[in-house]
Amino acid sequence: MNLPWHEVSKASLRVAIEAGRLPHALLLSAYPGWGAAVLGEWLALTVIAVQGVPEARRLAHPDLRWLAPEKGVIPVDAIRRLRDFSVGAARMAPAKAVVLEDADRMNVNAANALLKTLEEPSANTYLILTSQRAGALPPTIRSRCQKVAIARNAQAAKTWLTDAKARRLLDDYDGAPLLALAGAKDGERPMAELLGELGRGGRERTAALVEEMLALDSARLSARWARCLVNAMGGSAPGLGRAAADRRTFAFIDELQWFHLQVVVSSSANVRLLLERLCHRWCSLVAG
Repeated sequence: MNLPWHEVSKASLRVAIEAGRLPHALLLSAYPGWGAAVLGEWLALTVIAVQGVPEARRLAHPDLRWLAPEKGVIPVDAIRRLRDFSVGAARMAPAKAVVLEDADRMNVNAANALLKTLEEPSANTYLILTSQRAGALPPTIRSRCQKVAIARNAQAAKTWLTDAKARRLLDDYDGAPLLALAGAKDGERPMAELLGELGRGGRERTAALVEEMLALDSARLSARWARCLVNAMGGSAPGLGRAAADRRTFAFIDELQWFHLQVVVSSSANVRLLLERLCHRWCSLVAG
């Protein structure tokens, strides 16, 4: 996947590779939806001199390892196995490459194990960490990596994103094109459109909208709802009017944050009940 807003980062990395000055540990950071892992994939394939494959994470190559969170966490055993992988010469490629996708998801033991590898880098292996929350990584890890920050480019994103349904979701995702594209594939429609229909068609319509929301990713739904509320408070959410920044609004924000916490953290949350309550509170807010 070629993303035009990556070109500046790619150019500097190409110069380092050609000059033989590519650091052996890199941290590629980006806001969610701007493709940190995509750049990591490109860099790993460049290091091992493989082109034209669809996804590096599924590539069976003796000189490439791709580690991603398992059930939300990168475990210590996966990191420990990297030490054995990094020993010795590359078998087929000019060098070896390891990608740690969402490296901030390492648990404490995994981070400590990686630190040992970073303190004794192999001359033949490149460690490529990607993160959408680089600040969540331990300072000891960050300080031992060369950071490459991927800049957001709204114009380049709009030009690249040709999917009409995804373009309509850009406001929901603060302009992040890959999140908007994923949302469109999951059948999402703009949050302002959904919320604008709440309470306007009676109980049956409201119940149908609740069912539509239940079919969506709950964590993403609550984040989009929060952004839509911010836009409504600023008067830039069509069809919703201008939500007053009063006690009722802030009470609803608390409710929305509670909903988000429950669906993200709790495995026993009654999402339907929480969502029905949230919709009722929203209808009261905009009607008032």
